[in-house]
Amino acid sequence: MKPGLLIVYAVLGLILLITGWGVLKKHSIYPSTQVGYHVEDAIKSRKAWELANRAAGKLSLVCGVVVWLLMAVLWLTKASLGLCLGMLFIVAIAAVCLVIFVPLGLLRKNKGA
Repeated sequence: MKPGLLIVYAVLGLILLITGWGVLKKHSIYPSTQVGYHVEDAIKSRKAWELANRAAGKLSLVCGVVVWLLMAVLWLTKASLGLCLGMLFIVAIAAVCLVIFVPLGLLRKNKGA
């Protein structure tokens, strides 16, 4: 893995970790929804707001750790540039989809909590 790509992985992981921590621990207290997971279903009730922010925060933290672990594995195995780029796009898209859509699915499953 090239050093520049290593930095991209590190920054992506850091963004996910900081975002996860912020959404999990520092989201606004309902009914203020200034900071946190913003979807219409999440702002319907205090319970929905807390559920959405906990889920999104935890998923973002897990995705950040996965990105850093993947970065370490690719670095240690001296993976090819193509593999590193491919995995970067796959993990970035997967992380964004997980963090956005899983909490939304939980909210809709629980009817807005």
